[in-house]
Amino acid sequence: MFPFQKRTNLFLYLLILIAFTLLHALSFYYIVPISVGLACVDALVHTLVFAVLGVLLWRVLLYGKYETMLPLQRVINYTALAILTVSLWLGIGFLLNYLILNEMTSIFLPTIPVRIMIGLLLYMVFILSAQHHNDPTHSDPLPAPDETEVSTDVKREIIERITVRMGQKLHIIPIEDIIYIQSDGDYVQLITHEGKFLKEQTMKFFEINLPEKSFVRIHRSYIVNVGHIVRIESYGKQNQEIALKNGHHLKASISGYKLLKETLEL
Repeated sequence: MFPFQKRTNLFLYLLILIAFTLLHALSFYYIVPISVGLACVDALVHTLVFAVLGVLLWRVLLYGKYETMLPLQRVINYTALAILTVSLWLGIGFLLNYLILNEMTSIFLPTIPVRIMIGLLLYMVFILSAQHHNDPTHSDPLPAPDETEVSTDVKREIIERITVRMGQKLHIIPIEDIIYIQSDGDYVQLITHEGKFLKEQTMKFFEINLPEKSFVRIHRSYIVNVGHIVRIESYGKQNQEIALKNGHHLKASISGYKLLKETLEL
């Protein structure tokens, strides 16, 4: 899901881009000897480039599953992504400047260090925004108990294995082999030691039909097999991270952590 789908968020994003364009133009107008028109053209080009890259960057941050990585892996991936984002921003921006302004583009070369700093600051804003968006303390809580109860006209059947078709192959996965289940739009991903398997099913279905003593929905996006939990780590205020045997780390919401404690009788 993209955060600017809502009209309010889109309007706010456009305001930020307009403000960035104006500040960009004013800053470089005083750094290099150019006219107001050239400063505005340069600012508009680089703003539009970062606006497009920002959309792509947000999707990478949102769906990159960074929360399942070890801390060192996150740092390495965030750093590589920062270098790639800023390099693309500068490269495409200067290329468009050259196509529009031709040889006058060389005037802006002394501004490259300042642009790198600006790009890194903007990148950090996206990082913090994505982390805030994925933070379970700011996410929608798990449904209330009365919402998760099985309807009287729906038969509950505890499943023991899950079948997944991949091409011409039909995989039969015993539920004890599932480490955790992660929501993926209209699908879910079954994470096992053998890899990931995509299943066209809802999280609600598995929440209802998996053994409740073995599987706990710790977050709206995760159902974890308690038999694969190595430890529970606390960080910040009322934030918990579940460490699993395969090395993945999952964030737990407040209500999800409470349910996990009840299941583990902690």
